[in-house]
Amino acid sequence: MSHFTETGFWRIAKPYESDPTSLGNAPANLPDKNAMSVQVLRRALIQLEAWPEAGDTFLELLAKAQGYGVTLVQSDYEWLSQVADAARQGDDIGARYPSIFQKLLTYPDLREKFLQMLQIRNIEV
Repeated sequence: MSHFTETGFWRIAKPYESDPTSLGNAPANLPDKNAMSVQVLRRALIQLEAWPEAGDTFLELLAKAQGYGVTLVQSDYEWLSQVADAARQGDDIGARYPSIFQKLLTYPDLREKFLQMLQIRNIEV
């Protein structure tokens, strides 16, 4: 019998949790301010025609998962410029950058920096 099929193992296995000392912490629940900033991101991406087709469904699932298994790393911030450019071009960033999209919905600081980048690009045009 494989150790993967041994059911005794799965009862003691714990779900993956992000390191609390990581760059950002996923909220345990979405407080009003955080939920509002997610809506700001949603409206901005809808306006750019870059909101994923399944974005609203993903938001519902994300609220239930509460950042399960998502860890913010420094390189996520480095991707923001490229993702902002793609959003400005109307690309579906959920399909093209699924990990970054999930983190944008999960981490307020990353989302705020992304929205600032979109504003800067609007000024430049």
